[in-house]
Amino acid sequence: MSKELELFNEDVNEQLTFMENSLVNMQENGVNEDDIGALFRSMHTIKGTAGMFGFTDVVNFAHIAENLLSEVREEKVSLTENMMETFLLCKDHTETLIDIALNNGSLDEDTTEVNEALLKSLISFMPENKQQELTKTDSENKVSNNKTHTKEKWHISVKLNEDFFSTGMDFLNMLGFLKNLGTITKIAPLTFNLPNIDKISPTQSYLQFEIQLLSDTNYEDIEEVFEFVLDDITLNIFKTDDIKALKELTEDNEELKEYLVSNDFFKKEQFDSNQTKKNEESIKKYKNTEKVVTKNSKNFSLRVDSSKVDSLINQISEMVIANAKISQRADQIDDTFLSESATILSDMLEEVRSSVMNIRMVQVGDTFSKFKRIVHDSTKKLGKEIDFNIIGEDTELDKMVVEKISDPLMHMLRNSVDHGIEMPQERINKNKPAQGHITLTTYPDAGTIVIKITDDGKGLDKDAIISKAITNELIEENHNLTDKEIFNLIFEAGLSTAKEISDISGRGVGMDVVRRNIEDLRGTIEIDSKKDEGSVFTIRLPLTLAIIDGFLIQSGKTKYIIPLEMIQECIELDVRHKSAMHGNQFINLRDSILPLLDIRDYFKEDVSQTIRENVVVVKYGDYKMGMLVDELYGEFQTVIKPIGEVFKNVPGISGGTILGSGEIALIFDIPKLVEFKIKKV
Repeated sequence: MSKELELFNEDVNEQLTFMENSLVNMQENGVNEDDIGALFRSMHTIKGTAGMFGFTDVVNFAHIAENLLSEVREEKVSLTENMMETFLLCKDHTETLIDIALNNGSLDEDTTEVNEALLKSLISFMPENKQQELTKTDSENKVSNNKTHTKEKWHISVKLNEDFFSTGMDFLNMLGFLKNLGTITKIAPLTFNLPNIDKISPTQSYLQFEIQLLSDTNYEDIEEVFEFVLDDITLNIFKTDDIKALKELTEDNEELKEYLVSNDFFKKEQFDSNQTKKNEESIKKYKNTEKVVTKNSKNFSLRVDSSKVDSLINQISEMVIANAKISQRADQIDDTFLSESATILSDMLEEVRSSVMNIRMVQVGDTFSKFKRIVHDSTKKLGKEIDFNIIGEDTELDKMVVEKISDPLMHMLRNSVDHGIEMPQERINKNKPAQGHITLTTYPDAGTIVIKITDDGKGLDKDAIISKAITNELIEENHNLTDKEIFNLIFEAGLSTAKEISDISGRGVGMDVVRRNIEDLRGTIEIDSKKDEGSVFTIRLPLTLAIIDGFLIQSGKTKYIIPLEMIQECIELDVRHKSAMHGNQFINLRDSILPLLDIRDYFKEDVSQTIRENVVVVKYGDYKMGMLVDELYGEFQTVIKPIGEVFKNVPGISGGTILGSGEIALIFDIPKLVEFKIKKV
């Protein structure tokens, strides 16, 4: 696929998402002017960009949908619930048409049938006069067009503003779309404003284009070609026999007048003539949108392939490791000048690292908004009433993490709709409102991102889970499991307590994959559920997967990294604390009992000869724990490296990193260590 088609694919996917979000929002919160406008603009943009690439099937379908949306926007047709459902189907079908077009395919029998059915449905919503107009045969349209439209010559003058390139738009694509309206008989780029070569800025535009178009179109269709850059150009459109408009274009610009005459755009007599324009009632508009702007006053976005950002992060990761070696070497040789330079380099590298990492951080709302459609469709299919809300849409998370967590969340939401929320009558019988509630909440907490799925349904059936687990020989009949351990059994492969299998969920596959995907992201998932009150699924994920701020410690002969944002404080385990322990693994920290985990004992480290023992207090979720270690080295920029198969299943280790000395330091998996300590308690 060419770069142009890749950009087209990204653009239309974005517009389809806008469509879906607008429709779902109106279904939930009522019809409003802003969403109708967004819906129209999305379909209009898809039609326009598809036309540039000659995707006829997409253009023809989008054209009918756009016509109906135009009637809705002008309040000639009311947007009903049935119409919104149809537009949701149109969104899905447009996506199919685009996929076929990008793969150079043709419509099969099923797709053609869907296409015709949706077109008939769209036309049926139109006013009667519009229905007749849209259902004319091709031959009727051709006859009609031949009778009412004659080709005329239009003059189009386009001057690009200095910051035009910052829009990311390609002027050549606009010319390509202009060709679809007729025949470009003349085109010339004007270079009057070009400065000397030593003063040319590569990010600024100095060009103006004079174009003549032979077409049977109208002013609005020509202006529509430049719709998305009207604020970034000076645009003049008029018929070549409109002498008044011609004089307005060349007023106080003798150089342009001479150029147009010398290049046969116009005759000299036309400028000297006092005649008025021949067609007084024809549409004539003059648009000047040039603005005086200061440098850097306009922000713009750049589309960058994610692989380029990943490559940049990998390079910065290696720079972090190399810089650690330089800093350590500077300390070893006691070179003050080199140490100072290394410190400056470290600070600069930290800023660059932070900036690049922020590029990959995206607001989760952009991805999570698609769940509204999923819940809506599932709810309708099951005949339930559910109010679905998303809280914390502006929370930022690594783009890679967002993409990988999307499918697990989708599966869990479908489970909540299918198994969690009861049917309306069943809820009423339980003295609950007929409408159930599902909430997806996201917020940052202690260096992690928390994602909660909460519902007020029937909760998990512990007895059914235990019975199924015993049948599958996952547990013994005389088990002694806690509620949390019972709930965690649903993550075992093949364990489903669903009484009926649906096309939404209930086949016993999925929840084990959900947990595996979350753990692959170094995250955790917890379940809290009460019968007839509902369930809460809590997922905790790291902010990023590449580089973290860590704290370097040593226990025995091994160095470890603790994620800095999970550390509450560091204290010395002095004689007073030891005497109060009485041989137990707890200390009294400011009148609060703090459980201790001895890292040397946990990882079977050799006994250290260090005199001082230290406690690093870490926090994960609602739990605090003290980690008993030997040495504290301080903050350390940590490049997360995957560990091999040998260490993959070692509980409490999530990865490794390379120190400046070339040594390997292991990165603690704090959630796993906290979970281990809780079980011991």
